[in-house]
Amino acid sequence: MKKYMKEHKIVVFAVILLLILIGLAFVIKDIFFSNSKNAFYGNRLDGIEEVEITSSQKKDIVEGIKKDSAVKEAKYSLQGKIVNLIITVNDDVGLDTAKALAPKVLENLDEDQKKFYDIQVFIKKENDVKDFPIIGYKQNKKSNFVWTKDRAAS
Repeated sequence: MKKYMKEHKIVVFAVILLLILIGLAFVIKDIFFSNSKNAFYGNRLDGIEEVEITSSQKKDIVEGIKKDSAVKEAKYSLQGKIVNLIITVNDDVGLDTAKALAPKVLENLDEDQKKFYDIQVFIKKENDVKDFPIIGYKQNKKSNFVWTKDRAAS
């Protein structure tokens, strides 16, 4: 065996180098590319089937918000366990009136859904105004929305 290795040093070196490169390629693949067996959200979505927001609830949430005279447009989206609502309000609406729109989302959800989903409400106006946009966030374990801090005029 030693004699063969001495006679074919280049071939042995190339084979060892090739094996190292193949091993390195697998390590790099695992670092940069997620394993398709693992879910994107991990186990955070376990049980979502039991508290799924129905299409009629989605429609009721959007229509309930649109009924308010201060609202021009409302859009709903769901990412994982985060409910996102983008609400465009009239230009004459103040901060307090805009913030009062967020709890209307909760009216169409049952208690189990409120305890499972996080809710984000983005409220904006069509024209740039110093106080808008504002963002309200309600974590699933909390009962109230938390809002972005008021910004000073720049």
